[in-house]
Amino acid sequence: MNNFFKVVGFELNNYFKSKAYILTTVLITAFLIVGICLPSMVDLSGIIPQLATEEKAEEDEKAKSEEDKSKYAIYDENNIIDMEYLKSFYPNSEWQTASSNDELEKLVKDGQVEGGFEVESLTKYTYFVKNKGLHDSEQAIFDQALGYMYKQQAISEKGLDFNEINTIYNMPIESDINVLGKDSSENYFYAYILVFVLYFMIIMYGQLIATSVASEKSSRAMEILVTSTSTNSLIFGKVIAGTIASVIQVGVMLGGGVITYKVNGVAWNGLLDNFLAIPANIVLTFAVFGLIGYIFYAFIYAALGALVSKTEDIGKSIGSINFVFVIGFFIALFGLMNPDNVIVKVASYVPFTSCMTIVTRVALGAISIMEMIVSALILIVSTLLVGVLASKIYRMGTLRYGNPIKLTHAIKSLRKKED
Repeated sequence: MNNFFKVVGFELNNYFKSKAYILTTVLITAFLIVGICLPSMVDLSGIIPQLATEEKAEEDEKAKSEEDKSKYAIYDENNIIDMEYLKSFYPNSEWQTASSNDELEKLVKDGQVEGGFEVESLTKYTYFVKNKGLHDSEQAIFDQALGYMYKQQAISEKGLDFNEINTIYNMPIESDINVLGKDSSENYFYAYILVFVLYFMIIMYGQLIATSVASEKSSRAMEILVTSTSTNSLIFGKVIAGTIASVIQVGVMLGGGVITYKVNGVAWNGLLDNFLAIPANIVLTFAVFGLIGYIFYAFIYAALGALVSKTEDIGKSIGSINFVFVIGFFIALFGLMNPDNVIVKVASYVPFTSCMTIVTRVALGAISIMEMIVSALILIVSTLLVGVLASKIYRMGTLRYGNPIKLTHAIKSLRKKED
């Protein structure tokens, strides 16, 4: 146990003194801080409208309404159209009245207006447009406007009050939502972000651990390490140290961003508040399963790093586990849309995928406490077994140099040795 802590301390010291580790931490943290401070220094409301103050938003809306007014023309020979009523169907629009059919056509043909309407009656008109687009909705809106005018006229002619009848037909319905379980619409976003964070942490730091082991092997330092302490202490110490270093690094980055946002929250108009409102049960699930899942994969990456003699061969060695991990990642994303799917439920008990699929199922409220306990026990036992296997592969790797060793061949060699 003493050797284990020495290895952890030694590896952490290497991480914290590594220029790449320090530079990455500083640069990403600085990038987050500067990015979050930008709204306080520069007006970004043109790019992100939600950042505009009420006064600024009103000014921009007014300026935009003046610039972006849609222009139309109408030829109403019998003066049957109520123009003020018609304009209510076309917000932010400007209308020209043509004196003849030819003038209407000319306005449209010359591009002075977007469209023209020749009205014969409240039930018949002709629509003029220079180039009709696939999603041209102007005609449909005009149909609706004429329909309302016709109904109003017909009802009034019968001595009835159009407004009263219209109120009856269009009575607004009031409704409240009382969520007794979990709000999947909000939790979906949280689960999506956390799954992505875990994905990038395992992919990025897993490769670093594999590279670290391969570097020791290529420099022959592994042989000295194995003779001075047990392989269990070495491999477990390396993985735990890598886990601690990565958690600290990500914690510093996110912590810097959160603190900066707390200081500059007013400038953001509360736009990022939802990022800080993740439910406690989702955070706890992510912390437990994410951490154990990370260690599970870290052992595998460490073992694969011991199977190569040169760091240049790392890509070939870890390709298979990367492929498996990516499949698990996509299953987790699939679970966001179908949390009760059989594949997702089964994946919740498979160590390669459970660290991510459990997060999605907890976020969407589709898993019981007992299922979580069983899944956690399977993942913990699997992690310990993989750790022991990685230790044996690590020791075997010290004796083999040259071409990369396939994981299947390494496992077969270990079986023969035990027999």
